[in-house]
Amino acid sequence: MHPAADFPRRTPAGPATTIDLKCSPAPPGASPPLILFGGTFDPIHLRHIELAELARDLLGASEVLFMVAQVNPQRVATPPAPVNARMDMVRRAIEGRRALSASDLEAQRQGPSFTVDTLRALRAGGETRPIRLLIGSDQALNFRSWREPEAILTMATPAVVLRPPLSRADFEREAVKRHEPRLLEWLLPIEPVECSSSEARRRLAAGEPVDDLLPRAVVDYLADRPLYRGA
Repeated sequence: MHPAADFPRRTPAGPATTIDLKCSPAPPGASPPLILFGGTFDPIHLRHIELAELARDLLGASEVLFMVAQVNPQRVATPPAPVNARMDMVRRAIEGRRALSASDLEAQRQGPSFTVDTLRALRAGGETRPIRLLIGSDQALNFRSWREPEAILTMATPAVVLRPPLSRADFEREAVKRHEPRLLEWLLPIEPVECSSSEARRRLAAGEPVDDLLPRAVVDYLADRPLYRGA
């Protein structure tokens, strides 16, 4: 399915010159990066796909790998839908979309999924491409709290996208306040758009339409399954 069939394309905002060269496409002769996009995807929504495609094009990536977590250590108190169902929804949502793929590496792991472990597993498995971690601005601001953050940076470089309610100015202020200039180097020129899995779950539980939030393949998948009803 062509991306335009699900949502209107949005163009990145902000001049590219404000972004560090690490956010530019790979120079001639360099290997195009792999973008690692992790999360619970509970459920995957349209903005997830849009961000993946925008980041792919901005960074000249050869692949965007959706890494579906069994348990996200940042939200262990919120039981997600079964991981097999979330994997199914991700695979259906990205089917036919250029250079988007999904992995069950973390889905098969028991307990919380830590990025540093996933990166080590990818490298141990023979992955040699440069890796960019696609993460939200809220996650970026808490990067120091991640397990082994400096070890992560030896294997991958974050690529940060703004998430509401943070504006670019808000994010810049927070980065300066936290003495983290590298956060600004990682920021991609993509404007924040309100779209969340929690809102999708709320609507599904209330029996409200979600066609403007979820890919058609996911809407159809959920029509016959009571995953979020009454949640």
